[in-house]
Amino acid sequence: MELRTTGGQLKPGRAFKLVATGYFLGAGVIFLPLFALVTVISLAAGVPPTLNGEPVGGNGAILVSILPLIMVPVILAIQAVMFGGLAVLGLWLYSKRKPIPIVEG
Repeated sequence: MELRTTGGQLKPGRAFKLVATGYFLGAGVIFLPLFALVTVISLAAGVPPTLNGEPVGGNGAILVSILPLIMVPVILAIQAVMFGGLAVLGLWLYSKRKPIPIVEG
């Protein structure tokens, strides 16, 4: 990922992309194995899964069991957008009070 600055300042869209991508990948490394473990345990438990309190059988049982694994990317994407947006909003508000210079290290 390449970060470009304009006049020594990082644009909000670029900062959002940096924060959201970092959160999505970082949290994915943590939560994907956890959700995979939950999926394996639910498939190996031998107890029929329930949906809205009703036991599910047949092919639907497999779908209900792997639902947590299917939802991981959706959950992480929504959280990344929310967290990235809040972080960039906070940085933007801070930059209105005092500029945040970007220097080459």
